[in-house]
Amino acid sequence: IIIAFLVAATCIAQKVPLIKVGEKQLGITKLDVSIEVVGTIATTTYDMYFYNPTASILEGELLFPLGENQSISRFALAVNGDLREAVVVEKEQGRIAFEAVVRRRVDPALLEKGTGNTYRARIYPIPAKGYKRVVLAYQETLQITDESHQVKIPFDFENRMERFSMDINLIGQQKEPSILSGRNKRNEMVKTETGYQYNVKEQNVILVDDFLLEIPIDEGHKILRNNDYLYAYT
Repeated sequence: IIIAFLVAATCIAQKVPLIKVGEKQLGITKLDVSIEVVGTIATTTYDMYFYNPTASILEGELLFPLGENQSISRFALAVNGDLREAVVVEKEQGRIAFEAVVRRRVDPALLEKGTGNTYRARIYPIPAKGYKRVVLAYQETLQITDESHQVKIPFDFENRMERFSMDINLIGQQKEPSILSGRNKRNEMVKTETGYQYNVKEQNVILVDDFLLEIPIDEGHKILRNNDYLYAYT
C-alpha cells in the first residue's frame, strides 16, 4: 500500500531529491525527467533509480524538496518490478493504514509533506547491490517574467549517473522557446504539430548546472481540446 497525506508547510527553493540512510545518503544513478506544459500549468515527473552499493538490504528516507507554488501530483514505488501508485488520504487515516500494513509485514510507503515544502517517505526495502525505483511528479503554475514563463529544474547532483534523459512537451505553444542555461543548451527545441518538444539522452554524466527554459507568451488566446478536457487561456 502506498499512501500520501499533506500538512501545512512553508515554501523553500527547490533542491535535488535523495534518500538518507542513517548519516549517509543514496544519490540517483538513473534519472528520467519529463515536463509537460499546457498554458500556465507545468507538470514535471521524476523517474528515479537509487542504487544500494552495500551487501545489505537498506531502509531509508526519501527527501524531495519543492519550491514555491509546487505541489505533489503523483507518487509511486516499484514493488516486485511493478509500479504501485499512491492514494491521497487524511493524515490520521494514513497513519492507521500504515501501521496496519507494517504489522502484516508488507512493504508500505507513506509520503508526508513536512516543513519547508519538503516531502518525505520511508523507502524499504532497498535491495542489496540493487536499485529502488521511485516515481514522483509535481505541478506548478508558471509565473510571468518579462512577458514569458520560465521552467527551472535544479540539477546539482554530486554522484555520476549511469543514465539521464529529459523530455519536454509544450502543448499548443506557438512562439519558439529558448534554453537559457543547462549543460544541454546546445540541443534545440523542435517544432511539432502540437507545439514544441525537446529531448536529450546521456550516459555516464554528472549534472551540476540548473536547467532553465524560457517560454514566450503567445499573443491573443489559446484553446486546446481533446476527449477529456477543454483548456482556454488568454
